[in-house]
Amino acid sequence: MRSGHRLTRWVAGGVIAAGTAGAILALADIETPLRVPLVLIFMAGGPALAVASLLGGIDAYARLVVAGSAAIVINIVVAEAMILSGTWSPRTGLVAVALVSVMIAACRPLVSRSSRPRSARDT
Repeated sequence: MRSGHRLTRWVAGGVIAAGTAGAILALADIETPLRVPLVLIFMAGGPALAVASLLGGIDAYARLVVAGSAAIVINIVVAEAMILSGTWSPRTGLVAVALVSVMIAACRPLVSRSSRPRSARDT
């Protein structure tokens, strides 16, 4: 395995751990100076990692730009939907972004199966 992949996995693991800690702190209503930065990591990193997991065939920088842009769009759409429906709450927004991220990440097996090259026996 190349060292770049190993570093990427460590960074992704760190983002997941920090984001999960931030989400737990926010949902448990624990006041600490680290809560806000960790929640921001979760709100940016969760959707970005979910989208990046679907983008296996493109350049790393392009994947970073697309995943970062998708994270911003997901956060804005969730916030707009909650404001329009009158259900705005920071905790509910956190849970909604988490659910959207999980649903996107759950599509990974479907994308990898459909993008698999077909052999002559499959046709």
